[in-house]
Amino acid sequence: MTTSDHIRQQLSEFPAPLRALVEAELEAGNTIVAIENGFPAAPCGASVKLAKAVGAERRRSIGEVSFYARNNASYAGEFTTEQRHFFVLEPPLPPVPYPDMDAIRNALEPKPDDLSRLAQREARSGPEVVRSKNQQHVAAEQAPTAPDPKGALTITETTTSAKRLLHFNDHRPPHEVQFALERQLMTLFAASMQNDRLSLTAVANVVGARYVFTLRFEAAMPEINCYSLCVETSWEDAAATNHDYYRKTSGSWFEHWTRDLVPAEPPADQGAPERYQAICLASVNAEAHLDTVTAIQQTIVAAMKAGGRFSTSHKEGGTNISWNGEEFVRSDHGDHPDHRTFASEAEFLQALRMFYDWETSANVYPEKVSDLVAWKLILRLLRT
Repeated sequence: MTTSDHIRQQLSEFPAPLRALVEAELEAGNTIVAIENGFPAAPCGASVKLAKAVGAERRRSIGEVSFYARNNASYAGEFTTEQRHFFVLEPPLPPVPYPDMDAIRNALEPKPDDLSRLAQREARSGPEVVRSKNQQHVAAEQAPTAPDPKGALTITETTTSAKRLLHFNDHRPPHEVQFALERQLMTLFAASMQNDRLSLTAVANVVGARYVFTLRFEAAMPEINCYSLCVETSWEDAAATNHDYYRKTSGSWFEHWTRDLVPAEPPADQGAPERYQAICLASVNAEAHLDTVTAIQQTIVAAMKAGGRFSTSHKEGGTNISWNGEEFVRSDHGDHPDHRTFASEAEFLQALRMFYDWETSANVYPEKVSDLVAWKLILRLLRT
């Protein structure tokens, strides 16, 4: 087991049972992705994030260590002690596929009994009608799901890297697509013009792997906008025992991030140049006025007083932050219910910044993002 002095020093602050668990995992070939402060750990504690799930022989409550099976975007399982100040966390599970709603609806439809089928057959005019209806029903059940348009998705993989390029169409202008991705990824995109096309790029660290995102505004058609999203990742610096994990999860993360996008064939031409330039200009300047922390804070305050809110949820409960007409309110529900009001706008904004401190800097750990970046990411989480 090789552990840097810095990590060894951080681990020394953990309770002995949790240190023993981490050491056993390292001996078994697991690795530490990060040691972080913030949720779920207390302000005086910390969390160790592992690259792989804990071995089956240790994945349970033993002695002073309690195990809880979770399934959220940050981690899959947690190990902690009675005080719940320090945690050992497993990586999150890949997103589960969405349910087949057609199959669910078909399964819920009442099945006619023998008498009903006989009555229906006798009520029809002849065997030709019955055969035609049955043929239509069978054809509908056996019709395959329409594949994605040809050329919509391109995948390039090696043993230590993956690149996925998705073309899609969307009615939204580029900045609205950008903001939706920033809300998912918790990282900001930077805009530039590349070969006369608007290109937006971002970088995020996701469970130990570095992902590079490029959103490109390809063309402006009369009634739709054409885009491409390229996601590249590499895990060549990770231990060889983790390569298979990163290869499998890279595809699951991509499907999760693009689940709401509509795949389309690459545009045959660049569409309407004047419309394209007008949309680019509007998108680049969409938040030009939000160039200070104060400006973003006042935008959030105004939106909340107009009905906006912040909301989080997890297996232990969740939090709602809103304006009740007279004051800002934080309400926690679940395992640790609480209700808090804020005496002033300044007190509320300070509490909001601390509430999202871990989430806004998760992709740059162990560094911290600037206040300006943090407040822009908090703005993305506002529900209006």
